[in-house]
Amino acid sequence: LLDDPDGDSTVSEEFTRIPSDQTVEWATNLSTNILERYASNVRDSVEYAFGAQASDLRRKTPNGNADDSYLRIRAPQRDWEIEVRFDSDASSVKLSDPVGWLQRAFHSEVPTPLERLRLRAWGRESRRPDVDRITEQFASSTLFSSWPRSATHLPADRTGIMQSHSVLAGSVIQQATRAGIRPIKSGTLTGTAADFLSLVLGFPELHSRAKDTQSVFGSLVDEFEEALQVTIQVDPNAEGVDSIVAVTSEGRFPMARTSSMLSELAPLLLVLRSHHSIDHLTIDEPEAHLHPAMQMCVASFLASLVNKGLRIVLTTHSDFFVTQFNNMMRVHELVGSEENVLDLPSIDRSRVRCLRFSRENGSCVAQLVEPDRIDGVDESTFTDVMRAQYDATSQLVNDLIDSSNE
Repeated sequence: LLDDPDGDSTVSEEFTRIPSDQTVEWATNLSTNILERYASNVRDSVEYAFGAQASDLRRKTPNGNADDSYLRIRAPQRDWEIEVRFDSDASSVKLSDPVGWLQRAFHSEVPTPLERLRLRAWGRESRRPDVDRITEQFASSTLFSSWPRSATHLPADRTGIMQSHSVLAGSVIQQATRAGIRPIKSGTLTGTAADFLSLVLGFPELHSRAKDTQSVFGSLVDEFEEALQVTIQVDPNAEGVDSIVAVTSEGRFPMARTSSMLSELAPLLLVLRSHHSIDHLTIDEPEAHLHPAMQMCVASFLASLVNKGLRIVLTTHSDFFVTQFNNMMRVHELVGSEENVLDLPSIDRSRVRCLRFSRENGSCVAQLVEPDRIDGVDESTFTDVMRAQYDATSQLVNDLIDSSNE
């Protein structure tokens, strides 16, 4: 298949031919095994995130838990799909093109581990353990090539954790000193909260590593903090409990003494400044506890991060947030650059995807909404409410004026 093992390996023309039945069977088994393990990991991760069995997460119905409950993940560009059932322990894998990933992999311009190992046959299982291991690793990286490599989640309860992390850390350290003397008792947290607390407690070490280097997003963080007129820093503590502080012109303040706005924004800024390899960020309601003007600033900041290559998934209930993104997409349609008279960053609408959740026939349905060139993302879920509220206000004001004239 490849050139002389002692020379430079190149891709053979064999890759462009129709694969044999043996090749299809080998690639199918390898891909299926990888995806079945992935499906199992998805189930475990969902249970960990919510701190509950998957079967307990089903929607309640008058007759008990819903029967038809599952999570489906598709990767059309990689020709596979998994389905994880919540109403049973079953999971399934679908492959439409079992050898497609291998063809794409070897047609890549980037030298691969398989090429370096001089595989001698396509679709023929090697007897060398190291080749088998690298083959599976390489197949996994190809099947999940569009998946993030370093993802961080900022949960909805981040404010409470940020304001109490020093107390939590102190309690853990205090109990650790008595390990072996008396039992250590601890309450339970959901996986997302536990992961975030671990992230917060690890900020001092990350901050220390990042002092002499600038992260990809460091300059954007500096600009944002300058606009906020505050800097988020980590203060080392000799007793082992480091504190995260907000530095302003009036002094240095621990998170417990700052506004909920700063507690919301602090972990975002610390993550971006400290993590050099982050490529994916998930944020629950980034507008929480923010004044409308600040919501617009944060939306612009996040758009700038996306333009720098960060993938962001967020949930929002804010009309200000959605409108700001719509305006930034309109700016791109008009001028196609980040400089404009409105001093708004621009963002290409092809980089924006929107899922709108609604109730239909007792179920929650997620509908993909493609941003329109003029209207952007549909804002009717907000505007309908605002229109009804405005009509009610107008009616009440008119009634009060009429009553005062009687």
